[in-house]
Amino acid sequence: MAYEFRLPDLGEGIAEGELIKWIVKEGDTVDEHQEIVEIETDKAVVQVPSPKSGTILKLNFKPGEKIKVGEVLCSIGEKGEKAAAPAEQPVEKKVEKPALKRVPAGAVGELEEAPEEEEVKEVKVAPPKKVAEPIIAVLPAVRKLAQEMGVDLSQVKGTGPGDRITEDDVRKGSGKAEKEAPKGPIVTFERFGRVIRLPLKGVRKTIADNMSKSLRTAAHVTHMDYADVTKLAAFRKKEKEVAEKKGVKLTYLPFIVKACVLALKEFPYVNTSLDDEKSEIVIKQYYNIGIAVDTPHGLMVPVVKHANEKTILEMARDIWRMAELARTREIKLKDLQGGTFTITNVGSLGGEWATPVINWPECAILALGRISEKAIPIDGKIEIRKILPMSLSFDHRIIDGALAAKFVTEVKNHLENPEALLMGY
Repeated sequence: MAYEFRLPDLGEGIAEGELIKWIVKEGDTVDEHQEIVEIETDKAVVQVPSPKSGTILKLNFKPGEKIKVGEVLCSIGEKGEKAAAPAEQPVEKKVEKPALKRVPAGAVGELEEAPEEEEVKEVKVAPPKKVAEPIIAVLPAVRKLAQEMGVDLSQVKGTGPGDRITEDDVRKGSGKAEKEAPKGPIVTFERFGRVIRLPLKGVRKTIADNMSKSLRTAAHVTHMDYADVTKLAAFRKKEKEVAEKKGVKLTYLPFIVKACVLALKEFPYVNTSLDDEKSEIVIKQYYNIGIAVDTPHGLMVPVVKHANEKTILEMARDIWRMAELARTREIKLKDLQGGTFTITNVGSLGGEWATPVINWPECAILALGRISEKAIPIDGKIEIRKILPMSLSFDHRIIDGALAAKFVTEVKNHLENPEALLMGY
């Protein structure tokens, strides 16, 4: 019997994706865990594996179509099994009724009379059998939506695979259907001139939704300070060529990640999230640092897992590798999940200070400004030092201003006295 493979839950609240391409075709033999289709979610392109070995009998979607979690992607049969041919519909035989003979009926016309050989017998009509209600193909979430909108599902025509009723079908049935978003740019002319309208979708829509949710949910405050990274800059300059010979591009970022991890251990409340439903502060005792990356598709945040267990060179290698994968959309969804604290390097593009939006559900994010030379008074003398501006946005529901200042000072101390950072370099 064919196995119906439904789009699984991809995590992070992802409800649907767009089919990019099938890696297999109907009739192909596949192994368990073999990747069979590429789905673009609002965060990354995901290659979905087959849950079992067998033969692909039917592909239910085409490239470019939207697929919701729970909808049947394809049918998988046993190895060597072929798709069943559609059953032939039985042909109804026409039964000719005996001819009726006509008899005179006065001036009005003729009456029809049954053949003489047929006798009229009393026919007992059996009471009608109770007909079972038709089974409506609909996911539980769609059925719940129909109940909330007061839509009778028996009156809705399904447009999904196998005539399954979708959320859009329910909305159309309620008269509250949303207008379909345009698939590409639209050029229009308004009162003051020509404009181009672009659909808000994919990564950009996710960014918009997450930023709005963060601002609605967290109480944002930003604390600013700077670190004197003159010593750190000298060490990096000396070790840069050595690292390149090992295939590693050594930037300031892995040193800053290391400093942040040490500060998070000292001030664990910065490495938390708030469970609003249970009214609980969740303190994370692992250190997964998200690194914001500017890509042609929008801002993405790959996560360096277990950063506390990595050396500077290991972190540098991970950061560079995942940044490249993010820019080419080859990064795996699991590499974008599980962050506990985020760093965004706005200084690489220019600027010193920022008020970054917290990467919800985390409770803090550190923005780095451009490192530049500044005239700084030291022991009564003016010296030229390399200065790194830092801006920490934090959720004031969890962290007070004093704690935020102590955390940034701890990061600053590690960067200004990098000896501890360089242990195990």
